[in-house]
Amino acid sequence: MASAGELRAGDLVCYEGTQNWEPVSRFLEHLHKRTDAVDEANAGTAASPDSAPSPTKTSFLRRSIAEMDEATMTEAEREVIAGGRYLLFEHCWSLLVSFKRTAPPVLVRAGDDGFGAALKHSLISLCFGWWGFPGPVWVFTTMRHNARGGRDATLETLTRQIGHARAASACARRKASAPPGAMLRGLGLMMAGLSLALWLGIGWLGWAIAQGKIGEPARGPGAAEFETADQKITAAQDGKMLGGTLKAVELAHAFSQKLFDVYLTEARARPEAAVAGTNGLAFTTFCQVHEDRVIFLVRIPGLQKASSTGRLRLADLAWQATSAALTEQKAGFTGLRVALGVRSAGKYDQAIVGRYVRDFEANNTGLKSRATGPSSKAKLYPLFVPVAQLDSWKDD
Repeated sequence: MASAGELRAGDLVCYEGTQNWEPVSRFLEHLHKRTDAVDEANAGTAASPDSAPSPTKTSFLRRSIAEMDEATMTEAEREVIAGGRYLLFEHCWSLLVSFKRTAPPVLVRAGDDGFGAALKHSLISLCFGWWGFPGPVWVFTTMRHNARGGRDATLETLTRQIGHARAASACARRKASAPPGAMLRGLGLMMAGLSLALWLGIGWLGWAIAQGKIGEPARGPGAAEFETADQKITAAQDGKMLGGTLKAVELAHAFSQKLFDVYLTEARARPEAAVAGTNGLAFTTFCQVHEDRVIFLVRIPGLQKASSTGRLRLADLAWQATSAALTEQKAGFTGLRVALGVRSAGKYDQAIVGRYVRDFEANNTGLKSRATGPSSKAKLYPLFVPVAQLDSWKDD
């Protein structure tokens, strides 16, 4: 087969009586040496130095093993032995659903740390990987994989090209690869920074949802005055009565008492409606009085634990208490605008706006509009605009 040119020097052979496979170039070289030794022993004399062997199809076997290996070595083998390697990088992209892919092996030559390929695939993930599920997770896992230099797939890649024996031989003779450079380490630091930013963002998002900060209403006229009043009721102790004037404090006290009375009656009739029991329940109330309107803000303990139906019922009871308090304090008159903000310890739940009703009945409550949810407080902003400012607008 060798004489016919059917064998390559890198092909593996094994002969009877041995268990080790070796390249045919080495095998025939050894065989050639043994044949020459036998011929010289039989002839009894060395070959004449003037005589030259006639060329044959196997004369290439007389070259050294190193020369033979160099002659039959592929470009990929040379690159790997010199210190190169095949690396696998990852990227992901999303269209509602995310897809993660491992790119074909990239030959990173000796002296290169693979930063270019790592950056390319990381940018694909960073730009196109967020917009599906579980895209955000895969963006960070693929970028972390790439920042670590990818996965070394030299042996399996060479095996597919030249066979396992030659691939293993090339990998065993491979020189040390280039260590990660400053730019690849910088990509790793960027990955760490993005991961930290992600977890901080998730933490802030959870806090914002819990505090009702998501979807904050746009600030408008009266927002600053409202926030001043809201800060007071937020910082006050349970059962505190707040107001800018003595009349406002008296109305706040009367409102809390009326609300406690109607709540107690409701809780005894329907125990499942009670949100904070009946012993020691204290409503924190703020009241602000203008010539044409009165505003109540009330903090109800345990409101966040009530069902949506229960919260609506509590707000209705509080609205009823506004008319009762205004009537008792002789502060109500026909056409008086009344506003009520109902909140828990953490966020607003409802805002109700209407008119004062002296004879409060089920079909005549004076309620005009109701907003629910944390953003409902924006409905109260305009009612906190000072009268003087309203008058200046009218003049303008």
